[in-house]
Amino acid sequence: MSNARTWVKWIQYGTLGLFLAGLGLGYARGDGLLTALATAEALMLGIALAAVAAVLVGLGWSLLGGNGNRLDDRVTGRVEVKLTGARLATGLAILALLLLAAIVVGWYLWADTGREALGPVLEWDPGALALGGAFIAIWAVVLLAMILRLVRNAPWFVLTERGFLYAPGDVAPGFVRWEHVVELRETEIVATGRNGRAKAAPVLAVGLRDPERYFVRYNPVLRALVRLGSKLHAQQSGGGADILIDPTHFGAGYPEILARMRALHALAAGRGD
Repeated sequence: MSNARTWVKWIQYGTLGLFLAGLGLGYARGDGLLTALATAEALMLGIALAAVAAVLVGLGWSLLGGNGNRLDDRVTGRVEVKLTGARLATGLAILALLLLAAIVVGWYLWADTGREALGPVLEWDPGALALGGAFIAIWAVVLLAMILRLVRNAPWFVLTERGFLYAPGDVAPGFVRWEHVVELRETEIVATGRNGRAKAAPVLAVGLRDPERYFVRYNPVLRALVRLGSKLHAQQSGGGADILIDPTHFGAGYPEILARMRALHALAAGRGD
């Protein structure tokens, strides 16, 4: 049974608690209401930026290093399903990112409102500089990921009798063999909704017999994040959740993919591989 919906509530309570803690800190220093509110916002922003920085470093390192989604037919065996990204869509995404950068730069150079909005960043205001730097870093990593995806055109999902590869965003622990899979469960975990709030989202959770066998394939930063995520997801989902597969990535073909994965896993377990 998934505990994700309970976690969503506690995350909301925790966010409120952080805000109140920051507000209380501001009042303890003798600040006025507006200054105390700014202190609370700064505390929450600092925590968020630290988390974003860790994720960006890990993802950027992984993308430049090759991501672990290289396949060898001698290891995978005969491929039953192989899915790659749409190159046209990736190309359009790259153009959209470049267009966004051009719009922001043009907005600053030729619009009074743009100079007023971005002025604090260029004047080295710490808060504005940190927030602006985070947006630039996210833009750069996403652009890098899109360019590498277009150039490499590597598969993001491969299914064979011996195992599977799932590499959303071109980041993966490599080919996973069925004999190392303990269970496949449909469950829920906490995710971020379109409005930025926490929500319970359906996933296919893959429990591994020895997760460290695969976690060591990540770079040190991403490895630490994956280990932490695995523990948190296990508590949310009520069982092993070392690899999470998003059903929405497969669209209408998900039920067929799920049925075949379960059949191949059961076949491997029956052989005692």
